[in-house]
Formats: sequence, C-alpha cells, structure tokens
Amino acid sequence: MVGRYILTHPLDEELQALEKKINHSFANGALLREALHVPSGWNGDGNKDIALIGDPILKLVIGISGRNKNKTKGEISNMIQQRASKANLAKRGVIHGIGKFIVKNPCQSDITRNVMATTMQAIVGAVYVDCNGKIPPCVTVMTALGLSWPE
Repeated sequence: MVGRYILTHPLDEELQALEKKINHSFANGALLREALHVPSGWNGDGNKDIALIGDPILKLVIGISGRNKNKTKGEISNMIQQRASKANLAKRGVIHGIGKFIVKNPCQSDITRNVMATTMQAIVGAVYVDCNGKIPPCVTVMTALGLSWPE
C-alpha cells in the first residue's frame, strides 16, 4: 500500500498576504504555489526547477545594481556572494516569515536552511516567469525581501 500525505497548502488569503509582502501580485498563481513546494517523493523536484531560474536573476540584479553604483568588480562579486548566498537567502526568508507558506512533507519538522534558500530563489524565479522575463518586477521583489544591493 502506498502511503498518502495530507499536505497543508496555503490558503488563497495567505498567498495574497505573501504577494503583498513581496510587492508582487501574480498573474499566474500556480507559479507562486510551485515556488513554495519543496522537493520530495510526492512532487519530484518541487521548486528546484524554478529556483534554477531565480538564482541567476538574483546575481544579475545585484550585479547590474553594483555597476550602476560604479562599484568595482571585486565589490560587485563580494556583494553577489553575500546577498545570493544560501545563508543570507535563508536568513531573509526567516525574517520575512516565508516558512509558514512553504508546503513540505508532514514528516519534515523543520525547514532547513537549504530549503528556505531554494524557496527564496524560487520566488524570484516565479516572479521572472510570471512577468514574461521582465527584470524590474524581480528588482521590486528582491528589494521587498532585502535581497538587493543595500542602500
């Protein structure tokens, strides 16, 4: 017999609260839901595919911002490493309460640093896809989540 999981999915109202928190209203809500699903036996790669899109977008936005601020190559590289690191992504996710929206296997008690970091990348990737490849909405979301170049 195959085991069944009862997964706790965020309600539409909760997703609307998350959209408000990140300053982006999704045209395709399925993208946000995908971004919040951790990989497991019941959903394959979960949010990893869309996180693969979000990771380079994070780096691109930080890099462009550094260039616009006339920062050196070294300063830009350091900022990308700092802001797009798993540790920082996870920290920012915790600060913004993203964990309560993440859909995980019920037997997983905690959300690990890697899961949180991947989810943050996935949220940025979902915004990019939702906006048909436009960068400015990603900048808005990254700023709301404290992932952009600090002022």
